[in-house]
Amino acid sequence: MKFSKLFFIGMAMATLTACGGTEETAEVAAPVAEVAAPVAAETEEPVRDLGGLVVTIASWADIKEPEEKKSAQEEALWEYRHEMMEKHNFGFEELALSKWDGTLELMSTSVLAGDPAAEIFRFNANYNGSAKESGLAYDLASLDSIDLTDAKWSQSLIEMMSDGDKVYGLSLFDRPKRLIFFNKRLFEEAGLDPELLYDLQASGDWTWDAFMEISEKLTRDTDNDGINDTYALIMNQTTFAQAATFSNGSSYVAVDENGDYINNLVSPESMAALEWCADYWATDFDIRPEHWNGHKDLFMSGGAAMYIGEEWESTNFTQEAMPDDWGMVVFPKGPSADNYVVVYNEKAWVIPNSYTKEEAEDIAFALNLWTEPTPGYDEPDSWMTAQYPVYRDPRAVEETLVIARDPEVMMSDYALFIASKVRTSQAAEDVYWNRATPAEAVEAQVGIWQAELDKLNAK
Repeated sequence: MKFSKLFFIGMAMATLTACGGTEETAEVAAPVAEVAAPVAAETEEPVRDLGGLVVTIASWADIKEPEEKKSAQEEALWEYRHEMMEKHNFGFEELALSKWDGTLELMSTSVLAGDPAAEIFRFNANYNGSAKESGLAYDLASLDSIDLTDAKWSQSLIEMMSDGDKVYGLSLFDRPKRLIFFNKRLFEEAGLDPELLYDLQASGDWTWDAFMEISEKLTRDTDNDGINDTYALIMNQTTFAQAATFSNGSSYVAVDENGDYINNLVSPESMAALEWCADYWATDFDIRPEHWNGHKDLFMSGGAAMYIGEEWESTNFTQEAMPDDWGMVVFPKGPSADNYVVVYNEKAWVIPNSYTKEEAEDIAFALNLWTEPTPGYDEPDSWMTAQYPVYRDPRAVEETLVIARDPEVMMSDYALFIASKVRTSQAAEDVYWNRATPAEAVEAQVGIWQAELDKLNAK
């Protein structure tokens, strides 16, 4: 453990010892007189001194304390962090020690050389599987200094990073993917209530059928020249097909009862999703941008009423002053799903297993403190405070994000475990471009996928 790195050179750590208590008397059966009960001393739990440890997270970007805080909450957060670092005598930093796709190599080479480059390694979602299967990750479930059931941790990521009772990575809630942003002006111009999608989502009637019906109404030829002037959806076929598959209660890759990874693209639910996608693509409800990266710009300019994106993109729509008012809902649920499904591709934090139990406990203790909610803003709904300025209406926060943060609807994408070797979107691409039927497209991928899954299961 790197105890030689000191976060504050002049930091003096006061050892807190306090004893106190009050005398209590109790009536004791005695033949002569009442007898005073022994004095019970109450001792405060001693402060855990980490001995100047600086915990470094190896990442692909430096995360530093901002000189100017954006809010009272951010100010309070950093005050709390400094208080904890001083109290427990430790430092904390996140440094760009590798590229986004180089963390695994950095961890492997440094750990095997006996000198870990960091106490914690942050992995892009595409490499979570490799980190889990590397044999170099510490079992976090064996540590006492961190509670994996704490509501702040993503349970979907913990499940993904688990092998039986062992857990090799964790993450806070990340920002969800595959949400639908919608242009309220275009809804009104099509004769639809601009709050319609919120209302359908709230009632549980936001389904594939409703999506199809609304798409038809939103696709309009306003000047009767035979060419659509507005469309229902900005189309990215890869994103659309994945969202549809998950929304029908399925996935591309799943884990069976033996803990083996299996091809779930062949499941009835996945096949139904791809067939529904083919039906949607057979309509004229969607439009593609001229440039491969122009989907967001086309939505912001009013080219279509709906756009499937990631939750963080809400910041762009607000900061870039999208002229039209907009809202955000989850993807509609398919006929095989009991509830809405929201996709998460979180970035895992991994502690190398080269550290001793004592060292790993200290690292986990520091990480747990660093990720604690801001005091004064730690009520169950306090997270909403920072979200309101990012949206145009409160329903996106109080309804959509509440749904998205429900562990019951959160799902991680296990297909990322083979994404570096397999083009997992190939079946959807072949259907979209009319190169194959859904059944033919899936069948063409079975052998390719199985070869990589076999390798993964053999580790």
